[in-house]
Amino acid sequence: MNITISEQEGKLVVALVGDLDNAASSQAERSLAPVFERKDCDVIIDCKELNYISSSGLRIILNIYKHMRSNGHKVILKGLTENIEEVLNLSGFLQLFIVEK
Repeated sequence: MNITISEQEGKLVVALVGDLDNAASSQAERSLAPVFERKDCDVIIDCKELNYISSSGLRIILNIYKHMRSNGHKVILKGLTENIEEVLNLSGFLQLFIVEK
């Protein structure tokens, strides 16, 4: 799992590459710490290179959503592959997030 965080047009962009599974979740949470320090912008989660997401990965995404919503900001999911979109749909997560192609 590789995670990069950048800023584009006043939004925080989190790019997820690889598998966000149980084995990667501890490292992912550490890598995503800067996201939880921010309270001043929307977040885009770029999933175009995300191959797999487990329940641990869903929990991490949900925590980002809760943090940003509590600060009045949005979380946008971008570049969902068919497999990731199906998992998010089955779990009910697509109803929470703004989705961009």
